[in-house]
Amino acid sequence: MIRIIEPLKPGQSLHARIKLPGSKSVTHRALMMAALADGPCRIDNPLRAEDTELTAGALTQVGATITWAAESVRVTPPNTRWHSPTAPIQLGNSGTTTRLLAALLAAGRGRFVLDGSDRLRQRPLAPLLNALAGQSVRVRHLQAPGYLPLEMVSEGLTGGSVQIDAGASSQYLSALLMSAPAAAADLTVGWTLPVASFPYVLITLAMMEEFGIHYRRLAENAILVPAPQTYRAFSHEVEGDCSSASYFWAAAAITGGEVFTGPVKPGALQGDCRLLEALEQMGCRVDWRERGVRVRGPARLGALDLDLNQMPDMVPTLAVVAAFADGTSRIRNVAHLRIKECDRLSALAGELGKTGALIDELPDGLVIRGGPRHGAAIDSHNDHRIAMALALVGLRIAGVEIHGAEAVVKSFPGFWDAFASLAARS
Repeated sequence: MIRIIEPLKPGQSLHARIKLPGSKSVTHRALMMAALADGPCRIDNPLRAEDTELTAGALTQVGATITWAAESVRVTPPNTRWHSPTAPIQLGNSGTTTRLLAALLAAGRGRFVLDGSDRLRQRPLAPLLNALAGQSVRVRHLQAPGYLPLEMVSEGLTGGSVQIDAGASSQYLSALLMSAPAAAADLTVGWTLPVASFPYVLITLAMMEEFGIHYRRLAENAILVPAPQTYRAFSHEVEGDCSSASYFWAAAAITGGEVFTGPVKPGALQGDCRLLEALEQMGCRVDWRERGVRVRGPARLGALDLDLNQMPDMVPTLAVVAAFADGTSRIRNVAHLRIKECDRLSALAGELGKTGALIDELPDGLVIRGGPRHGAAIDSHNDHRIAMALALVGLRIAGVEIHGAEAVVKSFPGFWDAFASLAARS
């Protein structure tokens, strides 16, 4: 699908109010924790998108009952953990589902075949599989070792201790921590430092605590989870998705306009909300209101130099904002973006370059020295974050088309309607 972006008219000022979908990160975790709970759970304001439906579908295949309603989803855990499905569990292009699910399945008994898209088959699983190997989990690789497709046969987590290398993805660590309460005995989870995107681990730990799980921090890189424990049945309202909000905050930043987004509040679980701090450094004004935040863009944006290792999903958004700023900006320490839905560093450099922007691609980041000068046909690389971030260019520059615009269904099915409303409400 091709989406043609209509730029703001000369003199047109952006003033918009955007209702955010539920957080993708929180929805994934809530669904999986509900499948481990001691009774039916209700999740309000969940994100219903391609990725979270893949998680729900996988949980259904192993015995959970999941019922979606207009503004909520109900999860009834299976009586037996787990049912062995007769068909492979198809995980599409969802890395989050794959990593969290692998450990979740290891927390029970059964045989499971996991597979996914061609791109998902290129995304590494070896660190997690190596950690699970000492926990009564047998893995048979059906093609390349350390990647999908694979067969898992599990007898349940035995407890003891595991060590994980989460330098490429915090999801390996979140997966082990989330499933550890179901082990037969206490499980100590240790990890190497540094951890990429550690704020996502904090989301996992906060939700574990909220739903009745106790743990003890032994060291900077070790946590003891007493086991067995059971997640208590819960009702939980998912906060608005800060990653999805970022595109609208950026729209205000690059146009000098004003956008209100909600529901989101100070102290949100998601580390991506810290993008607001970066935008403030560049000259934006950020005002928290009840159940939302308003961002006002400045007359001129300033450049910045940031280590974005802890919020890598914000790199596409911030790269576009930096392209419209004065001076040279640098984004550092995000080499792990090369194993996302696409090689995001290469895609950003190439696609922004099509518009005349001056972008240098580094092994672990980007240097942005000049902004877009003309329209272009932008390839989303089947990556939702590339599609949504590059659409922002079209607010300022005529002639921008997003090819592969349907990629947004992965995390924000209503994105194009919300994006079109920016101009309609200006």
